[in-house]
Amino acid sequence: MKSLRTGITGLMTTKIQYSLTAEDYREYQKAYLASMAEFWGRNHFRISVGFGSIVFIAGLNWVFNVHREKYPGLVAIAGGLYLIFVGIWGRVSFRRRFRKNEPLYQGLEGEFSNEGLTIRASREETRAKWEHYTGFLETPNLLLLQTPDGSCVVIPKRAFAPAELDSVLQLVRSKVGPSGR
Repeated sequence: MKSLRTGITGLMTTKIQYSLTAEDYREYQKAYLASMAEFWGRNHFRISVGFGSIVFIAGLNWVFNVHREKYPGLVAIAGGLYLIFVGIWGRVSFRRRFRKNEPLYQGLEGEFSNEGLTIRASREETRAKWEHYTGFLETPNLLLLQTPDGSCVVIPKRAFAPAELDSVLQLVRSKVGPSGR
């Protein structure tokens, strides 16, 4: 993770090289769910598992206490297990997708300038003006730039020298407003 600062026709540009880790991804998920996600995104796991548990328990009650000879209790048991599975699978599948897409988070290069941000990976280059970003969020280890589709560009703070981090944060604060619900 090295960074360098160059002057281009009087404009300062900061370039960094970095890779994201699973810990970065977990921190991003926590920050996203705590401050940027809409209601369903924030509460999907709790709603699915909570409601699924209630339906499952009701199905057990139906089968063993109320109507032993009828099948609706079995349907409730299956439905409850399905909801629990969906809630847990959502969390597991995000982690699995992260591990399988190594070119998207390894060997990245970022370039911050007064005009915008450029991110280069082995397979693509993304260039966006600051106006593109709808908000930013700073966590203890990450800088998150929110895009119009609700996703985020994740930049680890460790990629910067301390003085560079301060100047980049000042630039981002002046160009992009803080993220909010």
